[in-house]
Amino acid sequence: MIIYIGFSTKTHKLHARMFCRKYKHCAPIIVNGNKATLYQFVRPNKIVAIHIRKKDLNILKHYGWTFIKYNGEIFEKNVLDIHAITCVHFVKKVCGIKSLRIQTPDTLLKHLTKK
Repeated sequence: MIIYIGFSTKTHKLHARMFCRKYKHCAPIIVNGNKATLYQFVRPNKIVAIHIRKKDLNILKHYGWTFIKYNGEIFEKNVLDIHAITCVHFVKKVCGIKSLRIQTPDTLLKHLTKK
């Protein structure tokens, strides 16, 4: 099982466009073989699992997504039951990150690439 964290430069949410710099949205992707599941944060306490193929990640790259490999493990076994307020809060709970300084996708990316 491979875990990727995806960062998108596009969003329709007003607050993300105002407060986030380069990356506006983030989502964890869990890859098992040739199949992958992207867990999309829709609104507070609403997570949707989107089933994609591994090659669809390359298609998403053309639409402004950036992916990094996460080398840790998932701390929450049932990802759909996580109660989060933002997409960053959701990814932090999945990865087990407890830093209060991480509030935007840009700071999350910076934190994950330092490890």
